[in-house]
Amino acid sequence: MEDQQNSSESNDSSNNPFLTEPFVEVTASPPSPEYWRHSSVSSTLFHEVPRQQPLSPPRRRISVLFWVLVFFAGVLTIPWLAEQLAYSLNRGTERAKADVARKLLADLPDPEQRIPWVARVVAPCVVGIRTIASVGQDGIGMDVGSGVIVDSKGYILTNQHVVSNARTIMVRLNDGRVIEAQSIGRDQATDLAVLKVKETNLDAVTWGDSRQIEVGDQVIAIGNPYDLGQTVTSGIISATERYNPIPSKRWVQEFLQTDAAINPGNSGGALVNLKGELIGINTAIFSETGGNLGIGFAIPSFLAKKVYEEILKHGEMKHGWLGLYMGPIPSHLSETPHGVVVTGFLPESPARDAGLKVGDIILRWNETEINDPLQLSHLVVLSRPGEIATVEIRRKEKILQFEILLGVRPVEL
Repeated sequence: MEDQQNSSESNDSSNNPFLTEPFVEVTASPPSPEYWRHSSVSSTLFHEVPRQQPLSPPRRRISVLFWVLVFFAGVLTIPWLAEQLAYSLNRGTERAKADVARKLLADLPDPEQRIPWVARVVAPCVVGIRTIASVGQDGIGMDVGSGVIVDSKGYILTNQHVVSNARTIMVRLNDGRVIEAQSIGRDQATDLAVLKVKETNLDAVTWGDSRQIEVGDQVIAIGNPYDLGQTVTSGIISATERYNPIPSKRWVQEFLQTDAAINPGNSGGALVNLKGELIGINTAIFSETGGNLGIGFAIPSFLAKKVYEEILKHGEMKHGWLGLYMGPIPSHLSETPHGVVVTGFLPESPARDAGLKVGDIILRWNETEINDPLQLSHLVVLSRPGEIATVEIRRKEKILQFEILLGVRPVEL
């Protein structure tokens, strides 16, 4: 047994190579720093980061002062830069508009060359009017004016004051014919009237949109001043949205102002643009002598067309009514930038019934900002009775809204 065991140990030792050499214990020395510097692992995991030394107090104060200066520089310069950017954008926009205008002007014929041709197109559409009017109880007078054929079936638009007291209305066409006309309807609030002659197949003017007119646009006035016969003058649009330019008149509509020569007898005549489109009905002049001073007024075509269509359809033009007195904002309420102040009410006032009070400041009418009493009157007149208007007011420190059911404007107003 012992021999077998020895033999077995001998065999094991001969087959195990690790037992054939003497076992020597080796103690490894730590890697040198040079090894870690050249090792990819050490450069990622074991790289020595130098410790950052804290700033000294003087350097810290300098750093804080630097960032404070940067902050205040930003506060002071950013608004200036924004303002300069806005100015730059505005300049770019205006220059772009100017460039477009120059190109359009280069393509258009000389305006002076257009005037004769426009006059030839519009002349057959403008008539002279002569009326025999009642003066007092037994007197008879005569008045002259102008009119514009707006429908080839014989419908003529003119001023109400031209035919207000007429017993007989005679119309002189451009071809020389004199025809009696009948009054279809009148509107005192806007000083417009519609006449009708039996002749048909007449030349009618083309409606234009006065809301597209700008100050400086060239225009032509055609009418019958002093009953001399058809006369053509030209000028420009001097202003738009003139409200009650003649205080002695009780008008509530807006006007176009022009320096085209308008004289007595031009009332009811045509104001046209260089396309030959009707943009206004000549109505009044501002004059201390009765003659032309270069300040004439015309009812805008958008309003004239509205009144004409209403009269043609209903025989009259009914206007909305608030039934209140109003005035500009008093000086002690100057902190309110816009609006009109309610100063009183008429009997059966729709505004009072809706809850408005004396002293309320009307700021907005529907979506329109109010700046003038006559502006608000104009907007009310353009509305129809029975419509509901939204009115925004200031009452002391509160902003309130009211819905007002509009009444019918009395004719005598």
